[in-house]
Amino acid sequence: MAQIDAAAESCQTVGQNQGNFSKPIFWETQVKKTFALWLALGCAFAAAPARAHHGTAGYDMEKIITLTGTVASFDWANPHCLVHIDVKDEKGETKTWLIELAAPTLMSRAGWSKESLKPGDSVVAETHPARNGVTTGLSATASLLLKFVVNGHDLPSH
Repeated sequence: MAQIDAAAESCQTVGQNQGNFSKPIFWETQVKKTFALWLALGCAFAAAPARAHHGTAGYDMEKIITLTGTVASFDWANPHCLVHIDVKDEKGETKTWLIELAAPTLMSRAGWSKESLKPGDSVVAETHPARNGVTTGLSATASLLLKFVVNGHDLPSH
């Protein structure tokens, strides 16, 4: 019986003098540890897409192709500017290419603006094509800006 009384005394409670609220200390510690674990796992899973998003692994960075076509649309928005270019393939069929550029702030620093491209503009663009063969490419990152010629005029590039 003395052992039981000693165990009961050692399991002190938090908030004993605060009304009817009573939790064992070990339980509160366990809840904090569990919360911290879930928080850490949540942060790790949330960060994974951000790391993947900014990678270039989906593009063949060793290869540069030149596309000649017409601007279908130009999205000047975060997180990346996007250019949709209608390009005729070797069979004469029109394929729409999606070209990813850097963020608007980086493109502005390079000399571009939201008025740099307009639907209907004639464009010649260099891009790193997607590795999986889809009609998408990467033409600008924080440290790279490939050549764009719009209506016969070069846009700023590095």
